[in-house]
Amino acid sequence: MQPHTPLDELIRQDRLHTVFQPIVSLKRKSVFAYEALTRCTDPQSGKSISPQTLFAMAQDAHARLNLDRACRNKALQSFACLCGSDRSIMLSLNMDVSCLTSCTRGSRSLLKAVKRLGISPSSVIIEIIESRAADMDVLLDFVNFYRNKNFLIALDDVGAGYSNLDRIPLLKPDVLKMDRSLVAGIDHHFHKLEVMKSFVQMAGRIGALVVAEGVETQDEALCLLENGVDVFQGFHFARPGDPSRDFSGIEERVEGLAVQFKERATRRINEDKYRLSQYDALMLTLGMELASGQDGLDHDLIRYLDAHPSIECLYVLDMRGIQISSTICNPLKLRKSKRLLYEPAEQGTDHSLKEYYLPLRAGLEKFTTMPYISLASGNRCITISHVFHHRGLSKDLILCADISHGEPTDELT
Repeated sequence: MQPHTPLDELIRQDRLHTVFQPIVSLKRKSVFAYEALTRCTDPQSGKSISPQTLFAMAQDAHARLNLDRACRNKALQSFACLCGSDRSIMLSLNMDVSCLTSCTRGSRSLLKAVKRLGISPSSVIIEIIESRAADMDVLLDFVNFYRNKNFLIALDDVGAGYSNLDRIPLLKPDVLKMDRSLVAGIDHHFHKLEVMKSFVQMAGRIGALVVAEGVETQDEALCLLENGVDVFQGFHFARPGDPSRDFSGIEERVEGLAVQFKERATRRINEDKYRLSQYDALMLTLGMELASGQDGLDHDLIRYLDAHPSIECLYVLDMRGIQISSTICNPLKLRKSKRLLYEPAEQGTDHSLKEYYLPLRAGLEKFTTMPYISLASGNRCITISHVFHHRGLSKDLILCADISHGEPTDELT
């Protein structure tokens, strides 16, 4: 028989209670789910016991299982009262998967609790951190069982710590919750943003919903929204609390963010249109001058580069995608510290698989890439490719220009 512990007493005296943090959708302009979070009060002092202290009290598998079930049961009871007035709200419920073992396999305790309280399984999102699972086979059995019962499965803390990408195709989650460590400062952190974009793209292809956790500023939310994330959770919207009294201003905050997004999106579209028109005019001018050049491609490219300091590199391809000029680069824009990684392409290089060549091969006359890290300079740039006819050589050629698009450093982008 297990001896009683202070944790057992806290559970027995019903000292656990649930607070909720809203998960909001900007496109829906509403709260569509609440994550249940456990809090506890000390029976002696009446003061709050921090979640870290509470869960640290569960020092063995038996204690972790008892605490996990107590937290879940309390959360489900609170949610049953909450969702009685709004059946469209979902519950995001944390599950300590370290408790899933061959001994606990088959207990179905969560399903029994949901049925007992009259909660629809399709209203419950089970959050798991797969790296904490001691037995992957047991975890897969658990996930498959509850998915077949219409529960949704969320991977928590994605992008942090030891989160393993290879588990995503195994678990086939419905929701990917992106960790705060990836979200924090994403509006001025190029590398975080590119990682987030890759998760958003992957989620779209596998049919999963991306939730950004720990959103604390408007700029973080706007940056995420502009890059395909629609669902947010964090202090910018609301701290954990009681939905009946603590979230009164959330609708206004969501509406205000939606207005800001529309304004920024409109401004960005207009700026992009103007910038692209400038690029088109530049490439058309350079192409016309190259078409009649008599001094050789390299000589003309050097002259054009000196006249246009925003251009990092210029080079010319034939219609097969083979580079027929040197790569003429602005020496002030080359990253000397990374010369072993980045090197301008030489004459004769095959560009036929590059993003800026293939659309022209398919019949377009011009193309502009999305921003990327240039292999020539190591800087963030876009490449514009443009077909022109060289009268001296009596054939069509492709002029390519790498144009600066901000430095790929955490401080500047």
